[in-house]
Amino acid sequence: MSQTENYLQRAWSDAMDNVNIEDIKLAIRELKEMDDEHGAIWVGVIKNDENVIEVEKDLTAYIHFEEQETISTKLNSWEEVIELYKLLLDQKFDDIISFVKQGQ
Repeated sequence: MSQTENYLQRAWSDAMDNVNIEDIKLAIRELKEMDDEHGAIWVGVIKNDENVIEVEKDLTAYIHFEEQETISTKLNSWEEVIELYKLLLDQKFDDIISFVKQGQ
């Protein structure tokens, strides 16, 4: 079974390829300490095209999925951020859309 290509990008650092949830949790801890100019991370999973969730320090999230309009939302906690990234790594794109729409 081949691993899905994914990556983590931090506004203050180089990208990492083939990340897991522990890599993302570390980036979130670092994000909380960043200034506002560098206060964002994004994780992408490449299926047919890129599927990306970007999160800013103030918990604003932007969801960019192939063949869909970008969705922006304000999350309530870092736990929600982690949950969305877990779903992304598992390629549960419909679950992410449902989760975000329930919160709006």
